[in-house]
Amino acid sequence: MSRPTVSKAKTSYPIFSACFANSKPWYLVVGGGGGVGRHGVKNKISMFDFSTRAPTVESCAEIEASEDDSVTCLANLATKDGLILYAGINSSEQERLKDKNEHFRSFEVKFPKANRRTSNAQQDRIPQGNISFLSRTALFTPPASDSGKKEGYQRLVRLSPPQRIAQSTPNRRIGAIASSLAGDENEIVVFAATSNRPDNTKDVIQRIALHKGQEANDLDILDQGEGRFKVAYCLDYDIFVQDIHYDFGKKKRLGKGDLRRKLYSVPFPDVFEKKGRPRIRCLRWLSPSHILLAANKPNKSGVELLILRLYEEGPGSIILRKTLSRHAKASVDMDVALLDPDSDGAYQIVVAVGTVGDDDNALVVMTIDYHGQSRASLSSFRSFATYHGVHDLSITKVVFSPFFKPEASPGKKPGPQYLRLASTSLGNTVDVETFELHPISNKPKSRYILQSARSRTLTDTAKYVVIAMIVAAIALMLQSFIDPEGSLTRGLLPESLQNAASYIKTPGEVFNEARNAAHLQGSNSPIAKTTQRLRDILHLHSATPDSSTDAQQKAIIVHHDPDSGDSSLSTEVHADAEDVVRKHTEAKRWEELSSKEQKRWKEKLVNAGMWAVEEGETVLKGIFFSEAAGFVGRMAQGVIA
Repeated sequence: MSRPTVSKAKTSYPIFSACFANSKPWYLVVGGGGGVGRHGVKNKISMFDFSTRAPTVESCAEIEASEDDSVTCLANLATKDGLILYAGINSSEQERLKDKNEHFRSFEVKFPKANRRTSNAQQDRIPQGNISFLSRTALFTPPASDSGKKEGYQRLVRLSPPQRIAQSTPNRRIGAIASSLAGDENEIVVFAATSNRPDNTKDVIQRIALHKGQEANDLDILDQGEGRFKVAYCLDYDIFVQDIHYDFGKKKRLGKGDLRRKLYSVPFPDVFEKKGRPRIRCLRWLSPSHILLAANKPNKSGVELLILRLYEEGPGSIILRKTLSRHAKASVDMDVALLDPDSDGAYQIVVAVGTVGDDDNALVVMTIDYHGQSRASLSSFRSFATYHGVHDLSITKVVFSPFFKPEASPGKKPGPQYLRLASTSLGNTVDVETFELHPISNKPKSRYILQSARSRTLTDTAKYVVIAMIVAAIALMLQSFIDPEGSLTRGLLPESLQNAASYIKTPGEVFNEARNAAHLQGSNSPIAKTTQRLRDILHLHSATPDSSTDAQQKAIIVHHDPDSGDSSLSTEVHADAEDVVRKHTEAKRWEELSSKEQKRWKEKLVNAGMWAVEEGETVLKGIFFSEAAGFVGRMAQGVIA
């Protein structure tokens, strides 16, 4: 399918980190740099405004973040006029060797006072934002080895999901950071993200020491409300979850000290297989009981997505697997967007995976449906699109903008809603895909979903077909009730639908037929006299309607009085064929009529609305037909009597 709106941006440095603003999700902040000793490539943080969806976007704010090292990771808290930005930036090597690595930095970001609405030729008049330095601190325990001090750095920073309303002070959220290349002393530190400078003693909630040689490849946080969180992190082959219960008012952790649980380990291959174990690269929470994993197969042989199901106790289990196309040799990053839920808690999940191939850097976008907490189940993966050649060099970061349900005024329809997907690369490039979201129905509080043009076409077609069927059904019912002859609807409905409508009987007709059948059953006089369709008469008075056995069905005779001068017909139902022959000596069975007589009777039956050509002649077999004049018929019946 064709790509959505695409905007490009470029920096003067390789980009390693990115995050969207929470309060204004069209602002993207990126960071990176050349590190230490890379002359001419500075370590910077830049902000871009993608609200205009212009093909090319220039930065609206920028700062040289450090002269010591590059920006490795970013996360942000919303404020009234901008952001508090958390960044991972190492101190100089000399300071690190002295155990003074103030790796946790914070910056204040101010949005431009007006949105960018001008062309590239008017860039000098565009209002600019501002990024300023706030603080630096150290949260990691200093490594004991010199190699760990020299090489260790803050690889990850992740905050719990943002709340919708931006306040002048940060919301009550927690964060987690993870170290890398610190030898045998890597750790994860969980802290209270309520300050622009988290204190090493007061704000640190939990320290998670990793085993020797291990480091966290990714982590994510689930907010369960009332100060309860779950921190999930992945090593190369294992998934762990740490329970956190924190009192923000007292700045105190509640409950037991260590509630860590191993949920999953990648199984070893069979004894006779030479392939190694897949490595878990990324993870994201999908629901309180589901985690999405991205795993790279050995030797860059492919990418597999796994859904891990959690249980109250014990390990989890893999309930769903999705192997990406062979063009994806390995995954480099992954992110998910949880769209707004409905009243039952159901919502759509959009998944994006950045992959590398032989000569291709691609984005794979898919969707999953969460069916609500009462069912606690997920749908299978649905492919949305794959975008090839997004960047010339390797992708470094994939991130979605947060999405909050719009709050429209009463009586007003919300405007278009968008979801943005940003990816960055070592080639100093930024790519932002802007997807338009659509409400799942026309109800005022309908949730939003991401839907391809083809899916929308199929959905609209199905909707129109259903509407057309409902209209046709109503028309058929109206014809059967108020226009049984079809004089009013003959020009509106096809003949096939008009014939189908004649099968629909009004409640009064059904009641009268049942009453007549019960009252006259077993009588020597005619059981019923009616002018309805022959098929209905057969169905009502035959135990086996398609049977021609006289013992199993009553005898039916159709009358036409030539003296009446019209084409009206009448029918009588008798107990058996002998009763018809005895009382109507002139009557003949259908099989006894000549071809000319059969043709004439067909025309009469069609004109009277008692039979249609598409019903076939089988319906007519065994039925008696009489054309005797009324007086002659009555005289004959009297003589015989």
